[in-house]
Amino acid sequence: MRRVSSKRIKLFIILCFMALALGCVSGYYAKPIGKFATRLYLSFKLRKSHASGRDAVKVQHSLIPLSSDPNQSVNTLIIGSDAGSNLGEGGYCRSDVMMLACIQERDKKAVVISIPRDTMVQIPGHGTQKINAAHAFSGPPGAIDAVKNLLGLDVHHFISIQFTGFQKVVNALGGIPIHLNAPINDPHSGYLPAGDLNLDGWQALVLVRSRNLPNGDIDRIKSQHAFLKGLIAKAETMKSIWKANQIVGILASNSKMDYSAGQLMELAQELRGFKAENIQFVTIPGDSPYINGVSYFVANTTLLEQVAREVRTSNWVSPELMAQLQSNVSPRADVLNPPNADVISVLSGWSAPASAVPTVSQELRLLGHQQILEGRTKQPLAQTTIYYRQAAKRNLQDIVKTIPELANASAVQDEQIPSDYNSPVVIVLGTGFRTPTLDALYGRLAEPALDTQNLGVTVHAFK
Repeated sequence: MRRVSSKRIKLFIILCFMALALGCVSGYYAKPIGKFATRLYLSFKLRKSHASGRDAVKVQHSLIPLSSDPNQSVNTLIIGSDAGSNLGEGGYCRSDVMMLACIQERDKKAVVISIPRDTMVQIPGHGTQKINAAHAFSGPPGAIDAVKNLLGLDVHHFISIQFTGFQKVVNALGGIPIHLNAPINDPHSGYLPAGDLNLDGWQALVLVRSRNLPNGDIDRIKSQHAFLKGLIAKAETMKSIWKANQIVGILASNSKMDYSAGQLMELAQELRGFKAENIQFVTIPGDSPYINGVSYFVANTTLLEQVAREVRTSNWVSPELMAQLQSNVSPRADVLNPPNADVISVLSGWSAPASAVPTVSQELRLLGHQQILEGRTKQPLAQTTIYYRQAAKRNLQDIVKTIPELANASAVQDEQIPSDYNSPVVIVLGTGFRTPTLDALYGRLAEPALDTQNLGVTVHAFK
């Protein structure tokens, strides 16, 4: 790529100052001029991000042109790599992260499909390989072709980001709040303590790269999904357009991509307003056998075809299929819940009735609580105890009021135990706890409906 002359740099700076001056003079023209300046700035930044010559031809040949059908999602392949995103002495490196983000802007929903790096594929000219080798052999075009052949979905754009850029984006956002259920002590990625964390760029890299887990890359993908949910939640609170442009600029400076400046601005605009609950995170289904002494991840083609079919037709994976795709492995990282969030953990001591936890959990759900976590404690308790954070005292009072069986529970204000479970309220059912009778349960659930003043009003336990 040609070196940018000092004359062009000076011209660019002069244009930016002119745009700024004009924006200050005229409020009417400030917005379009600001957009023009941003587009100009990104065009300058993207000079090093776009492929050139034969590489550019190969990229365009691999990507599928986007149709004008508004029902079609825009599918962007996201590639994460440590080094070699630029061609150098050693060529390209293996990709460490591969995700296909299928975004339906009209309905504000998206499906993100994660591909384990050890997924077994056939690469023309190289035979049986792990999919992360496709990037090493041919760069972004090779990765794009491998993903298209594996998923049976079109790829319209790609972004290949280096980990240095990833860290800069996280730092520009001011960190990502995450709850770590267990510490990370990985000799290859680093160390992080368990608990509530606000990850900076380096810490975020430790989380998303650590494979020191029972199920290796599959568990790591769960950590990546938790991180992305936290990133989306953090981005929702970001109101400054200048901050958004700064992050887009960082991305443009530390990535390889085919997006033009205008397309990148449109993408940033489309992503505003996306809610975490409207984004599905899917890991392709399969098993991890050893084949000829090599560990591969072999995709379940039947389920994978169902995923591709539903993404193509509705850009959403049905609850039934999602249930088949879900793993029973507990995630190492979760989105950090605020201290007053409506999140409740219902736990059983080892001597408590086994049926008590799902019964109480279901009653809480019927009363309007959406996020209920179930489990066991390590120590049995004779008396039912409710631990709560100070900010969740109102929530505690509402729970005790609506479930009479908890009226005699011991209430303990404690910051540490709720933090350990990432739940502002933690209910530990003691050995003497007894679930309500069927008549009592239906009676209290029907009581709000019999109150004529509440007809037509959604009733929630928390105000």
